[in-house]
Amino acid sequence: MSDIIFIVDPATKQPSKIEPVSFSDLGIKERQDLEEWVKNHPELLGERLLIITSEFDKFNYSDRRLDILGLDSDGFLVIAELKLDTNRSLADQQAIRYAAFCSTMTMNDVVKIYADFIESSLEEASEKICEFLKADELPELGNSPRIILAAGSFDDRELTSCVLWLRNFKIDISCVELTPYRMLNSSQIILVPRIIIPVPEIKSRQIEVERKEALQLERAKQKSQLKRLWQAISNEFNALGNQFGSISASSGLYQQIRFGDPRNHYEWVIWKRDACLGVGLHFEDPDKEENLRLLNLIKTDEGSIRKDIDLEFRAELPKKKWAQAEFCIPYEGDLPNPSIAPEAARLMKTLIERTWPLIENHVGK
Repeated sequence: MSDIIFIVDPATKQPSKIEPVSFSDLGIKERQDLEEWVKNHPELLGERLLIITSEFDKFNYSDRRLDILGLDSDGFLVIAELKLDTNRSLADQQAIRYAAFCSTMTMNDVVKIYADFIESSLEEASEKICEFLKADELPELGNSPRIILAAGSFDDRELTSCVLWLRNFKIDISCVELTPYRMLNSSQIILVPRIIIPVPEIKSRQIEVERKEALQLERAKQKSQLKRLWQAISNEFNALGNQFGSISASSGLYQQIRFGDPRNHYEWVIWKRDACLGVGLHFEDPDKEENLRLLNLIKTDEGSIRKDIDLEFRAELPKKKWAQAEFCIPYEGDLPNPSIAPEAARLMKTLIERTWPLIENHVGK
């Protein structure tokens, strides 16, 4: 249902109702008029967007034309499908196809398309995108473009039901109704954009819930990845035959090997900021001086500990009370791949063999 608009005459102070009209009644054309409006004023789609191109038809598997390709303020691709009227238009199916076609695009592709659209160099196009995103450098694109369906009316219940169903599967698809009103005794038109799906009043709540669910899903995924990693490392380590065993796979960022003293242990630990897997010995006595004493035992024989091992070795007392002496195995990505397990296991075995004789009569004293 369209909003009711009243105009108040300043002289009589009497309101007059303005009735909505259809685009077809006004002779509005889809490509020549509606598309041009959105290109020049993308906020008609209900948010801040950078128009990357229009009438895009350079897909690998199709010669179909995408109405509007944009970028939102978070750096997500936006597919906008425009219709004068959605009744039996199959706009949802068209937009889904375009989203699938665009899902493999990279930011480099976007820069090239945008440069062609604004007739500029790649460098200038990159700068304009960074300026829009308020970013120092271009981000990577996700593989899930957003979809906006915009039309003069959404009387097609089949389409809106499909949109609501797709949103249940975390597909970011929305509907924006662009209602034209003809001014009284005038040829002027008032165009009123209104987001009808998702309902504006609950949109922010939906976003919060979706972000929370995404975060919980990511955390669960990370815990599962960590368990597989630590299990692989523990299996490799225990198979080498050691005086200490690694038991139970942790779901955290570290896996410990205890040797009878609850205050101290050997440990594999993931340092995300440094992108390295630490293989080390940790001293965690409440007394900082005790940790320093044990650390100095290690440092006195550091040359022997590091012999023939071409990795960074850190023997230090951080700002906290505990101390560490560890090798650092670099890795790529957010977390180490389980393929790192054999190296991590062998390095821990070597570290224990070279450090345990130095500390076994000094810990727990």
